[in-house]
Amino acid sequence: MLRNMLFQKRGKIFACIFITLIVFLWLGISGINFAQSPSPEEVEKMKSIQIINPHPPFSLRLWLDKERGATYAPGEKIKISFQASRDSFVTLYNYDTEGRVKIIFPNQYSPHNFVRAGQIHSIEGLIDPHTRPGMEYIQGFATTTPRLIGDKEKNLISKEFMPEISKSYKTFTNIIKGIIISMPPTTWTSSNILGYTVRPVTPPPTNYGRIIATSQPQGAKVYLDNVYRGTTPLNLDRVATGQHLVKLVMAGYQDWSSYVSVSPSRTTTVSADLVPFPAYGSISISCNQSSAKIFLDGTYIKKTYSSRSVVLEDVEKGYHELLITKTGYKDWSKKVYVSSSKTTKVVVNLIKQAVDGSISVYCNQGNAKIYLDGSYKKRTSANKSVEITKVGEGYHELLITKDGYLDWTSTVMVAANQTYMVSAYLVPEISYDGSIAVYCNVNGAKIFVNGTYKAASSSSQPKILEELTEKEYEITLIKDGYRTWVEDIWVYADETTSIYVEMIEIEY
Repeated sequence: MLRNMLFQKRGKIFACIFITLIVFLWLGISGINFAQSPSPEEVEKMKSIQIINPHPPFSLRLWLDKERGATYAPGEKIKISFQASRDSFVTLYNYDTEGRVKIIFPNQYSPHNFVRAGQIHSIEGLIDPHTRPGMEYIQGFATTTPRLIGDKEKNLISKEFMPEISKSYKTFTNIIKGIIISMPPTTWTSSNILGYTVRPVTPPPTNYGRIIATSQPQGAKVYLDNVYRGTTPLNLDRVATGQHLVKLVMAGYQDWSSYVSVSPSRTTTVSADLVPFPAYGSISISCNQSSAKIFLDGTYIKKTYSSRSVVLEDVEKGYHELLITKTGYKDWSKKVYVSSSKTTKVVVNLIKQAVDGSISVYCNQGNAKIYLDGSYKKRTSANKSVEITKVGEGYHELLITKDGYLDWTSTVMVAANQTYMVSAYLVPEISYDGSIAVYCNVNGAKIFVNGTYKAASSSSQPKILEELTEKEYEITLIKDGYRTWVEDIWVYADETTSIYVEMIEIEY
C-alpha cells in the first residue's frame, strides 16, 4: 500500500513537471520573455489576453530594445519595434502592472496606423516613474481595414500621448475579441506578446537624488546646470541634493528652463510642453477689381490692384480668414492656410452685386401677416402702406393672411431700384355657424350646452353662445336655491336664437 501511495505521488509530480514544461513551451512559442519565472496569476493573465488567428494570412512581429528577460526601472527609456509582412493597419496595446490597457500605436507623433509591408517602425517612451513593480505586456493586431481605431480612440490619442482605454484588461479583452474574431480570418493577424519586468525603484545613494526629465515633443536636449546630459525622456541619477537648473533645448522650439529642488533619496520629475517658435509665410492676392479692401482675420490690411498682385508679408503659419470687399460687389471670403517660409497664392474674382427693389403693401386690415416667397416679413397697418425692402430683382410670391379672413395672394415683379405698389383687400371668411342668446332674470346661473359649462348668466344683458353648428342642443341653467331649468333648442346657421329663462326660487 505504501508503494501504491508512492507511485501516486510520483505520478502527480510527473504531471506537474509535464504541465510546467508545456506552459514554458507555450511561452516560448508566443514570444514572451521574462526575467524570472512567471507566477500562476501572470500565466493566467497572459493566456487571457492573447488572441491568436489559427491560420494567419500574414505576420506582425514585435521586439524590444533589450534581449530576452528584459527588465526596466521606473523612469527608464523603452523602445518597441514592429514589422508587418503585409500592408495593413497596426494597433499596439500596453497592459500595465495594474491591469490597465493603453494604446501606444497610433499616437500623437504617428496618428495614422497604416504601415507598409516590411517597413520597421519604432516607438520610444518612458516607463512611468510611478509604475508599480511587476510584469507589463505589449500585444498588437494588424488588419486589412481600419477596424480598431474609431472616432473615440482618435479623440483620446489627440489629447494624450498614450491614452488609457480600459481599467481592466479582462473587460478590454472581451471587447477586442468580439471585434477581431468577427472578422474573416484572412483579414487579420495578431503579434507575439512582449513581456518585460518593471523592477522596484532603487533609491539614489544618501545625499543624492534623481531627476526624470520628459518633454512634448520628445528628443529635447537636457542641460543640468548648463552641462549637456542627454535627450528626453532622460533619467538622471546621482544628482547632488539642493537647487539645480534644468534646461531643455530643441530646434524650432523656445528654450525651457526651471530650477528644481532635489532631496536625498527622492525622485523629482520635470515635464515640459515645448512651445514652437512662430513661423511666418505670405499671401499673394490677385484680384479682378482695384481698390477692394483686404481684411485678414477681421483686420483691414490694404487695397487690391487690378493690374498686379498684392502680397501680405509676415503672416503667421496656420489658417486665416481672408475677406475681400468692395461697394457694389459681393463679398469674397475664404479660409487660407499659410505655410512657413512659403507664399500662398489666392485668385479673387469679385462679382457685381444685384441691385434690389422694394414692395409697398397697402391693406384694408391691420395686423395681417405678410409672407414673401414663403418667408414671413412683417405685419400690415390698417389703411397705411408697409414697405418690404431689399427684395431681389425678379418674380416673387406675395401672401397676406389673417385669422377670420380669406388669404390674399399675388405674383409681383420687382425691378431694381423701384418700388412695386400692392393693394390688398381682405374679405371675411363665410361662417356657417349659429349662436344662442340667453336672457335670464338672475345673475350667476351656470349655463351648460349638452352638459358642458359655457358661461354664467347676467340679468342685465344676454349671454351669447357662439360657434354652434346647425342642430339641436340641450340648454341647462343651474343656480343654488333655484330650480334647474332645462330645454332643447334648435340652432340655425347664420342665425341667433334667443331664449328667455325665468329661474324660480325653491321654497323651503
